Amino acid sequence: MFLKRKNVFMYVFILFLLLLTAGFSLGRTFTVNSTHYIFQVERTQPVTSDYKLPLPKPSDITVEEDDLRLDLERITVNKYFIIYSVIYGDQSHTSYHLYLTDLNKDDLNPDKIGDIWLETANNEKIYPVATKPVIREFPEDQPLGWKLSITVKFPYLKTREKHVLVLNYNEKLLKLNNIEY
Repeated sequence: MFLKRKNVFMYVFILFLLLLTAGFSLGRTFTVNSTHYIFQVERTQPVTSDYKLPLPKPSDITVEEDDLRLDLERITVNKYFIIYSVIYGDQSHTSYHLYLTDLNKDDLNPDKIGDIWLETANNEKIYPVATKPVIREFPEDQPLGWKLSITVKFPYLKTREKHVLVLNYNEKLLKLNNIEY
């Protein structure tokens, strides 16, 4: 009698597990990715390597000098809170995201990017917290060659009065004026 009761409990337990598994699989939602095109541009010429892309629109804070343009895309303020961490030191910083574009669509050399610094109203120079900026070809999947994305980190400040960002490219100083956040 005891063995039969044990088998009944085992059958009930197996039935419970099957119902639980079926409930999870039926309760799962399925998503479908779909793309809706709002407009479509009719191409008059085929897309080849000779296809001429238009120059991107400059940002609100930009400078053009000869055949180079430097744009400020955005400024991000990153505040890190370190609690019970093996990492030592505060990694808080303010990042400036820049685009360097050659207006003649000639290739830019990332190795020719020199120093980058900020100049305040009282002529104080503020240098980046990292020694080298992060330089990437733009876009990363199919680089144009004539456009670079530059990210440089400066000491953390929640707000900063009007200042100038200076970038040295191939011994040419490009100055972005009237930056304030």
